[in-house]
Amino acid sequence: MLLSLVSCRRPSPYSEAATAARHTMPANRMAAEWEPALGAIIAWPLDIPHQLVIELAKDAQLYTMVPDEEEKVKAIGWYQKWNIEVDKVVFIIAPQGWDSWWVRDWGPFAVFGADGAMSLADGQYAYSTPSSGTDCDEELVHVFTERDSSGNEKILLTTTDDIAPASIAIHIGVEALELPFTFTGGNVFTDGRGTALSTCIIKNENRFIGGSNASMLSGAEELLGIQQYYFISNFEERGIQHIDCFLKMLDEERLLVARTPLDHPLHKTYEDIVDNELVNLQNIFGRPYTILRLDTDRYHDDDLAAYTNSLILNQNIYVPLFGIAQDSVALSQWQQAMPGYAVKGFKYVVDEEPVLHPSVKNRRSHGFGWNEGDALHCRTRAMWDPEMLYLSVNRIPEFVPKANAYRFNVVIIDYSKQGIIPNASLLHWREQGNPHWSSTALLPGKVVHIFSADIKLSGPDKIIEFFIATESKSGRKETMPRTAPAGLYTFSL
Repeated sequence: MLLSLVSCRRPSPYSEAATAARHTMPANRMAAEWEPALGAIIAWPLDIPHQLVIELAKDAQLYTMVPDEEEKVKAIGWYQKWNIEVDKVVFIIAPQGWDSWWVRDWGPFAVFGADGAMSLADGQYAYSTPSSGTDCDEELVHVFTERDSSGNEKILLTTTDDIAPASIAIHIGVEALELPFTFTGGNVFTDGRGTALSTCIIKNENRFIGGSNASMLSGAEELLGIQQYYFISNFEERGIQHIDCFLKMLDEERLLVARTPLDHPLHKTYEDIVDNELVNLQNIFGRPYTILRLDTDRYHDDDLAAYTNSLILNQNIYVPLFGIAQDSVALSQWQQAMPGYAVKGFKYVVDEEPVLHPSVKNRRSHGFGWNEGDALHCRTRAMWDPEMLYLSVNRIPEFVPKANAYRFNVVIIDYSKQGIIPNASLLHWREQGNPHWSSTALLPGKVVHIFSADIKLSGPDKIIEFFIATESKSGRKETMPRTAPAGLYTFSL
């Protein structure tokens, strides 16, 4: 098996009374990566392969951050050479600092308020992305420093990049939400339902700027709706410890976690985190996460190919490739984990690129554009749809005891505020192997945004496949899984 998983056969009763508490949405809701997006944000001049730029523009809007009109003109010229349609590009002019390419880290998070309006949350980023060892309390070492006239080392601030999200918010016409704590994008995953996951370096970064773990947690809950925050151990011997180079949150219930070769120095570190930390975490529905594994390998000395550092954007997954045999295995494992998604790989050889920022070659000593702590996910970011049609499914556990009926609970929020089309919210289900689908209406329950449906099943053991579909008057149509019916939920009786 290329793809292995750890799952738990824990049957749970399915009644609205038993699960309503877990469906209550926080007043503010921070969006997950897999939610509907208008497009992707990148920075120009580039530090990504041009083929990735072309593909992002094919699939959705390409939001391009440029420092001035001169660079905008240069970008337009190259985009035209690459046959990128002008109407697929949105340029945002904003000053660029030391960290301009890492839009993942300094970039904004989408947050939906109780009124349904989207704002862009901006964490503190004046000190860029410091590194440390595996100890959560180890002294931080900053990337950008210089010697002052007395010979003392001085940290170069990244305040220019810190304020860039405000330009994005102004450009798309939404409110900017300034966060009083560090919230570096590459080290934060959320499920869109009030759970967040980071490595423990993020707590150390907040202490460095004078904050505390308690103030960060209270701020994350109040401003972002994060009610369950998990911190796992740092996983690099020395690095920035960003969680997106170790694992990927695929949805509310699944984690895709890197697995090193058996003889790699970090193999025990990775497996200890999986066996002693991740298996003990509970998802928003009170069940252990399903843990899938993504096998990596060396691409340069002991450097590991960061295949988890991939971007999920609508029904596409963009994966960094490292020019090694393991690339094809990683693409296959991604496809197994995400049925129906278009999984696309991108190699980045600096000398083969027609246009890059002048400083890139100086920073890429071995000639390869991706590295183990900084790849494709780090340099891209979603621009979420402020009028999205949001779906979240409390799927039935993989194995359940037989019962007279099975209840499906779904969160549906129409952020366009135009309303859900009557009778358009449906549960589609069938026994595995049956080519025909049965459909059952999802009806509103007692809890706001919660819709439910019951189906009755009898007879011998069977596997049930299902997906959810809905449609709003804004013209938006959504399913969960988002690639249904190519991607489906299943449970076994």
